[in-house]
Amino acid sequence: MAVPILQSLLLADHVYRDQSTGKHIICGVFSTIFFTPNVQPNPSQPGIGNGESGNRSAGNPSGGTEGGGSGGGRTDGGPPATKHQPIQSLMQAGSPFAYFSVTELTGRKTFEVRYVDLHDNRVLFQAEVPIECDDPLKTIEVSLPLPRLPLVALEERSYALEVLCEGTLLGSHRVLARITPGSAPQNT
Repeated sequence: MAVPILQSLLLADHVYRDQSTGKHIICGVFSTIFFTPNVQPNPSQPGIGNGESGNRSAGNPSGGTEGGGSGGGRTDGGPPATKHQPIQSLMQAGSPFAYFSVTELTGRKTFEVRYVDLHDNRVLFQAEVPIECDDPLKTIEVSLPLPRLPLVALEERSYALEVLCEGTLLGSHRVLARITPGSAPQNT
């Protein structure tokens, strides 16, 4: 069985689709998330104190757990619990998008997009994308809204957005979580 070829994989602030041409317009491609660490977590704030410390947007100090995010709701200081929820229920305003394109695809295949903490290879969220194609020369483009990208530690760390086809890794996009330059840890 031939494995499809991943031609591109991008993480962006937003992906638009032009109605007249069908072209994807990819805005704000990124591979680094900046955050400000908290020295003393405030347990009254959702997401703070459970190992999450921010997102690329300064307006979300919880790293994506508020409003049904992917943090799993733990407040005991352990890692967030993994829940299987539809990707649409995790998406919020300001959530990023994944864009990928594949070729050499024949028939119906199930693709998986997942976000992995490379420190311990833990999958933080995943979404399945079924794709059907009858022409292996055709390029299939997929734009997928994602939940806010969770950070699970108070230090700099690496993550990966991965695309798999029926369990076979096709490629990944490295995401670096970095402390905002010039920021001092906050006491809350």
